[in-house]
Amino acid sequence: MNHKSETLKDYHQRINKVILYINNHLSDELNLSNLATYSNFSTFHFHRIMRAYLGEPIGNYILRLRLETAARLLMFTQEQIADIAWKTGYETPSAFTNAFKNRFGLSPIEFRNSAVNNHNFNLISNMQNNIQMEIKPLIKKIETKKVIYFQVTDAYGSEKTAYAWQRICGYMKEKDLFSFGMECIGISHDDPSVTEPEKCRYDACLTVKQDVKPDGEIGFKQIEGGRYAIFRYKGPYERLNEVYNYIYHSWLPSSGYELRDLPCFEKYLNSPDKHKPEDLKTHIYLPLK
Repeated sequence: MNHKSETLKDYHQRINKVILYINNHLSDELNLSNLATYSNFSTFHFHRIMRAYLGEPIGNYILRLRLETAARLLMFTQEQIADIAWKTGYETPSAFTNAFKNRFGLSPIEFRNSAVNNHNFNLISNMQNNIQMEIKPLIKKIETKKVIYFQVTDAYGSEKTAYAWQRICGYMKEKDLFSFGMECIGISHDDPSVTEPEKCRYDACLTVKQDVKPDGEIGFKQIEGGRYAIFRYKGPYERLNEVYNYIYHSWLPSSGYELRDLPCFEKYLNSPDKHKPEDLKTHIYLPLK
């Protein structure tokens, strides 16, 4: 491999490292100079490199993730606004309220009330569309999973999503990492009703038995174990957002469970290359406290 290719791989590894750190530390003070040091880029080049990769300045990226995370917490939990402010990196509720209103045009309490008022519409829509899923999930404790992943940013189900799976499967084959019991997992980090579709982050993941060194755009991480609600859905991937609407708007509020601060993930049980869309089987894992 030539020097140019090695340099590009090194850049991708360092960028992935920073993005993963930001995702896991939204409640912390994310000093941009410290992030540059963490990435081993100079501060000047760090800003330019991250902007080129993210399509926006890294400060804007962090602010957007914090506010979009807060929006999801307002929609799908009963946590106090002060607690949500702290979880998303704001020292005071007033600072959080001002930033949130600038982003969404509503105060946090107005946003939460608006989500509640739209609740019945979402339920009616889901019932009319006759989603094929088990209404009652399986509550189960699972072990931590080791995965290699390839992340893309675009509307869910776009050509970039397909490309992510081509890349991660190709890498798995190239490195001879396939093993019995391997799982295909997708992590949709964002809610398309909150985040612009072209900015939605998706990880195509394959489980591995051992730790794997990050390799350019191919990252390695762990999906935290613990208790999950597991929903079984059969049908096209295009309707997964409707399934999530049901889970969050109908099942969760009346379930008595609270969510952990982790993303959901999807486990794909069969392949769209070999099955019709209506026969695709997906398990959705919701992390519970």
